[in-house]
Amino acid sequence: MTISTDAATRLCETVRMLRHLAIHLPDPICLSFLAQANEPPPDQASPSVRATERAVSATFARIGVKAVQYVHDGEAQLSSFVMFISKKICQALDFSYDHFDEFESVREFGRLVRHFDFSGSVPEVETVHLITRDNVALSVHASTDQNRPAIVLALPCGMPFDLCRDWFNALSERFFVVTWETRGLFGSCTSFDQLSVDTDAQVGDLINVMNHYELPNAHLMGICGGAVIALSAAATHPERVSSLSLWHGDYNLGDNSLRTAHQQNFEWLMESAAVDRNEASDLQALFLDQATLATIPDSIAHAALYPYVNEELFYRYARLNDALNKTELQSRLGQISVPTLVVAGDADETTHIGGSQRIAESISDALLHVESNGSHLAFFESTHHSKQTAFRFLESTLESVAV
Repeated sequence: MTISTDAATRLCETVRMLRHLAIHLPDPICLSFLAQANEPPPDQASPSVRATERAVSATFARIGVKAVQYVHDGEAQLSSFVMFISKKICQALDFSYDHFDEFESVREFGRLVRHFDFSGSVPEVETVHLITRDNVALSVHASTDQNRPAIVLALPCGMPFDLCRDWFNALSERFFVVTWETRGLFGSCTSFDQLSVDTDAQVGDLINVMNHYELPNAHLMGICGGAVIALSAAATHPERVSSLSLWHGDYNLGDNSLRTAHQQNFEWLMESAAVDRNEASDLQALFLDQATLATIPDSIAHAALYPYVNEELFYRYARLNDALNKTELQSRLGQISVPTLVVAGDADETTHIGGSQRIAESISDALLHVESNGSHLAFFESTHHSKQTAFRFLESTLESVAV
């Protein structure tokens, strides 16, 4: 048979999507070829399966994974991370392992893998590596039309850009959009213990990004933990902020009745893991259990699992988030005077709607918008309704400035 071009391309696209997880797992990565429900498992000794193993290994090699091993009949022993990767690879192949049987198929696939761009870059997004004033390397992403009104997007702390790429693309249709990935968690960082990790340092990164693109002011859009960074920037650098929108923010206002069980558990987890690397190592081991996958929506797991994938990343993630959780917000809210949209969802079990209500009440020119059936997952799936809410607010603030 000839190679299924669709399956081969899907394999490459899936490995590209999984790159953040795969390159941070310890070698070797142990994968398993799975069967669909009620189907017999693949014959691991068959030439077809062996050819598929070689194809998958060659694909992972292109993102820098040095060694892949294949587990036969041992799926229960896989960590949550490699089980997730295995599932995604098998789905890309339609749970069929005979795509690479013939010599011509192998040659054709080899050409595809050699020329495929696994970086995740696209022509419409510029990616630069910015060195901040305190000598931190930031991975910064920007759309292409700098003549449009500017939006600075504060991502959820520790999450890869890919998590919010759909929102970035939607906003870029009308605005010049810039964002960055959290300090110390992306790219090269050999001296994390010397980095400042508090909220003011993360606000400084936002300002550094604005300075790099020579933006005198911009709309700030903060998501989840990024909402704390955005509102803190609006409080401490009011001259740089034209308007503010805060989406499903994770706010610690000193009142547990305004925090979901998820927020309270997350706060404990981050505070505990931030104590030292030994504590972080013990807690990170909990996430190796495959049961973890039941609590993370499949559509965002490739990004949401990233800061948990190894002990060091988890420790850094905890340090940064613990700082955000401990940020005293109430005094900052009274310093914000720009038009502000605060968005919450009435079905959000991740962050409490009451926190957003309190934030909106405490900012002088704030509008609270509660999305029907809104939640974290709905936001990341970039629903049409949410995008229209964002555009209405942004365009209304632009019109008020023009009048």
